[in-house]
Amino acid sequence: MSPKKPNIGVIFKSYEPMSAIQNYARQTEDSGLSGGFWIAEAYHWFRKYGHEARGCFATLAAATLSTQKIPIGLGITSPYMRHPTTQAAEAVALDDLSGGRFIMGLGAGKVGTEYLALDMKKYTPVRTHRESIAIIRGVTSGEAFTYDGELFHCDLPAVDRKGRGLRTDIPLYIGATGPLMQKLAGKIADGLLLPGLTSPGFTQYARENCRAGFEAEDREMPNDYPIGGVILAACSHDGTKAKDATRSYTGTYVINKLRNIKNAIILSSSGLPDETWQPFRQALADGTEDHVTHLVNDEMMRAFTVISGTPDECLELLQQLVDVGMNLPLMEVVGASEADNLETIRLLGEEVVPKLQPVAAP
Repeated sequence: MSPKKPNIGVIFKSYEPMSAIQNYARQTEDSGLSGGFWIAEAYHWFRKYGHEARGCFATLAAATLSTQKIPIGLGITSPYMRHPTTQAAEAVALDDLSGGRFIMGLGAGKVGTEYLALDMKKYTPVRTHRESIAIIRGVTSGEAFTYDGELFHCDLPAVDRKGRGLRTDIPLYIGATGPLMQKLAGKIADGLLLPGLTSPGFTQYARENCRAGFEAEDREMPNDYPIGGVILAACSHDGTKAKDATRSYTGTYVINKLRNIKNAIILSSSGLPDETWQPFRQALADGTEDHVTHLVNDEMMRAFTVISGTPDECLELLQQLVDVGMNLPLMEVVGASEADNLETIRLLGEEVVPKLQPVAAP
């Protein structure tokens, strides 16, 4: 199979103002970024950083109305927040609104589950996602569907979705940090989305877990199977300004990985030694975890393939991810202003992505 160019997309959390979201989506399409425009569900937890969470489905609907051709996706929403039949209803609406361009991404959303009184020994991520995806697929198929799982139940009559011009196979991706969820993506999902701070090393690790999931189902993993990742990004001809824009977000991601993720591979696969994280651990112990930007240096951001700097610097870093098989990098644009974010999207489309070298999946 001949090498294919990756699809580069743009992703924002749903705490951005609706008018800005529409402008970002429009710029993404105008810039020819074929990976599309994505929204990650934000929770009220982000108020500690001065952000106001907005509903991810309504936010993505606003973006949808500002585009005509590119994919639109959720990367991710949590199956813990809504019953799968409700998730399916929202997916059906967005797919209808977009004319069949919607991609549904599901992931645990650890920050969001802090508000829920769930028995996580019962509602394990693998079980919850497996049952949720089964139900969402059953709903969107349009066929009569009954499901009696360990966690969720539904009994639905049929409806002629195809006859109404609606898709019956909306793509479902899994957002995964740990190996069991990455394997589950290979078993049942249409794509895999990796979290913030994804490095080339973590991408390789996740690809192998996903491949193991395919093999467990006696299937061959296609070379073009979507492997996406949320990648912090700021691009400017003023490289220092761009790097400074991503520094605080990198620190926040490191703190969240140390606090919420039991599997340390996302940090260790960066190639940085374990003592790198000691100041961040100390900040957690001292209650100063919201003030760690000064701990983030350029070497750390390069290790995590944070796409920040001049267009040439961004190209070099993005190519590293493409070379290890990430074919759907999603740029989490984090400039200091709406104008800076629009500049990043424009420069990605004009000066970075056209120079990317296609690489066959490993």
